[in-house]
Amino acid sequence: MTVLQAATTDPGALPPHWIEVAQHPDFGRAARCFAANILAVAESDRTLAAVFKDAGHYVTAMSAAYLDTRGGLTLTLLRQICAATGLLTANRAAALIDFMQHIGVLAPAADHGYRTTPAFQRAWCRHIQAALEPAAMLDPALAAIAEALEDPKHYQHFLSVQASRLYALASEPDPFPSLRASFLHPLAGCAILHTLALTCTDDAFVPIAGASVPLTELARRFGVSQPHVRRLLKRAEANRFLLHVGPSRRAFHPEGFPTIRYHYAAHLSEMVACGRLVLAGLAAGEHAPELA
Repeated sequence: MTVLQAATTDPGALPPHWIEVAQHPDFGRAARCFAANILAVAESDRTLAAVFKDAGHYVTAMSAAYLDTRGGLTLTLLRQICAATGLLTANRAAALIDFMQHIGVLAPAADHGYRTTPAFQRAWCRHIQAALEPAAMLDPALAAIAEALEDPKHYQHFLSVQASRLYALASEPDPFPSLRASFLHPLAGCAILHTLALTCTDDAFVPIAGASVPLTELARRFGVSQPHVRRLLKRAEANRFLLHVGPSRRAFHPEGFPTIRYHYAAHLSEMVACGRLVLAGLAAGEHAPELA
């Protein structure tokens, strides 16, 4: 098993707005709300559950949603996104488009591109609204955006801001390579991390001594095999994110948990930043930014 260099938790090496979010008095509640909401929307919609399987599926779906009003997703564009973000390999592009058609995310368009289906557009909007709820705990002004997203113009505006920021962020060096390898790339890894975040911390997002995390339940809940879950947890233990503290019991490793905190802070920071930019743009009557 490959063990990567431990991710940095030096605040000076991370974006200042991530640090600000992590230091917010309501960050712990917001982080747990984020994890719970993402799991809930996935459990309520099988298409979203499939899209949330790993970072590559998520970026493909987000890119397709963003490109709906800009000519649609094409195989060439997806390969460019693969190369730019590093979140998936270019040789997965065709297979991902086929998969997205199979689960009802994409439909072929007359111009040889692909558009997202109306059902997926509604589901993706619910997903963004769910992620904005914890962001509004950190900035109450953002509470107004969730309802505004019901308007297609505002929904597309938010998507364009979010996509532009994500692609720019993905072009920077990854501050958490071991976290990506442990949880973001393996199938169901993100969902398992959210489950651990809720199970192995208290209400303030402080790690507890240990909690029952049965492999059988994780495998059943997220549609993967028990050997896959076992390998994922073993890798997370090797990378010092988890401790095996007893039969079916895990706890967060004290060396790795600060990285997990900053991971959630990064998610929430981006939602806050996107929300603020959209609010400011709407107030000023600005057009949505183009993809960088």
